Amino acid sequence: MSKSQLNAFLAKVAADPALKARMDAAADADAVVALALSEGHPFSPATFTRFSRG
Repeated sequence: MSKSQLNAFLAKVAADPALKARMDAAADADAVVALALSEGHPFSPATFTRFSRG
């Protein structure tokens, strides 16, 4: 579930320049996770780190 939430959030970020700017300004994985949660996409900092490494 977390990986699917991460993917959904990243798709939302790709489609929304303002959200992308907010994500780019996030200081660390915890800040990205807090932003994602505020957008309705719960996942952990570990999930973000593991699956966003490209």
